[in-house]
Amino acid sequence: MVRKKRRGCDVPEATIHRLPLYLEKLKLLQAIGVEDVSSRQLAESLDIKASQLRHDFHYFGGFSRPGRPYQVEKLVPALEQIIGIDEPVPTIIVGAGHLGQALANYQNLGLQGFPLHGIFDVNPRLIGLEIRGQAIRDLADMPDIVKRDHILMGIITVPAANAQQVADRMVEAGIVGIFNFAPTDLKVPEGVVVRNERMAVGIMALSFKVKCILESRLSESPADEVGAPGKTTAEGEGDD
Repeated sequence: MVRKKRRGCDVPEATIHRLPLYLEKLKLLQAIGVEDVSSRQLAESLDIKASQLRHDFHYFGGFSRPGRPYQVEKLVPALEQIIGIDEPVPTIIVGAGHLGQALANYQNLGLQGFPLHGIFDVNPRLIGLEIRGQAIRDLADMPDIVKRDHILMGIITVPAANAQQVADRMVEAGIVGIFNFAPTDLKVPEGVVVRNERMAVGIMALSFKVKCILESRLSESPADEVGAPGKTTAEGEGDD
């Protein structure tokens, strides 16, 4: 039996990744009192084509009549509903090392709609410590918290060697979405989605672009004075 895809869910991955950018920009406009914004203005502020933005919005109904601007106060909640954050999405973190603690301290996680309902670890020296009023719990307590608070999303910040086991326990507890910071690919059953955030890969990609910029600057810079064509040698040089 072929499962029917819900309207608005069968969209390109690139569009999915742009939706939060649109929402973030619109919230900034809303904060400074902007009421209406055209597709061109919104697209240019994000360095994309207006036609691309309109195409993305078309998957969800378009949001405005042709030639009319978008109403910011209506578009913000519409995008929040599409993304799935019109209501808080309780989230947990497994791994209370430096990265896990940094994420737990990241206030915007809750402000963006992902309140932290628990941070878990297996290290006895960490269990019981508090981060922003949230006590680090034993990983063994995780399934009960997930079921009690109806948690659907989890963040993994454990070493690669332990990530699959943690993912398995999350799925067994009822987690449907996993944001994985461990440098390894996770295997999950159908009906569960994983987003891998490879920090090292991202930094290497950035390094490649930096290298290209530096090479471009070198190729465009004027030739060094020493040894440049037409440059005369210093007086007395080579007259031994």
